[in-house]
Amino acid sequence: MQRILITGANRGIGFELTKQYLRGGGVHIFATCRNPAGAAGLKELARERGGSITVLKMDITDEASIKGAAAATAAEADALDLLVNNAGINPGGEHPSRHLGQLSARGVAEVISSNAVAPLIATQAFRQLLRKSARARVVMISSGQGSLSRARGDNYGYRMSKAAMNMAARVLSLDEAMGDVITVAVNPGWVRTDMGGPRAPLSPAQSAAGLIKLMDRLTEADSGKLFQWDGRELDC
Repeated sequence: MQRILITGANRGIGFELTKQYLRGGGVHIFATCRNPAGAAGLKELARERGGSITVLKMDITDEASIKGAAAATAAEADALDLLVNNAGINPGGEHPSRHLGQLSARGVAEVISSNAVAPLIATQAFRQLLRKSARARVVMISSGQGSLSRARGDNYGYRMSKAAMNMAARVLSLDEAMGDVITVAVNPGWVRTDMGGPRAPLSPAQSAAGLIKLMDRLTEADSGKLFQWDGRELDC
């Protein structure tokens, strides 16, 4: 049985990954979100799937909350096979992380902290459980907007945050303190979620199905790389 923890599992890609993994069977999902009481979809899955899912409160911007979720996971599982760092933000409108002339240090730092620093701290918190698995993987859900070769002149905070996330994945893959844990970054594609919007060409189901195939076939040779949702390797 695979023991899988997915952050931001209450909506979007995180929720679809949770549903598809449960549908396939042979897993126990630790589904985390900031407000479990308001996560209607996760509560319904918990009623349907019983002991195959544990819904945990975890605010990725709060280190104490991350440590609490790690302790709760360790109380139920002696190892973790897959950590999917999916939770993140991409503020819209006139948020002070987006457009030159309107940027603020606090606005840019907020996005970088949520999308790059928080997943790194979460990985650190779950490291010991990951190292106890015979085939542990950490997957950073990144974005094509974090690619240096595909950069455009807008959305500074989000683009910088995902580039930093990609670097975190690379450094983790080289860190002896991680042992044999495989660490990659993945672009899920432009997906029709609250973040991606209605014009996105991919459905959550399509993206999640491709991601699961990729995550299930990862080997040590893949560690430190950046992949597309359909399994193609990408340049940073």
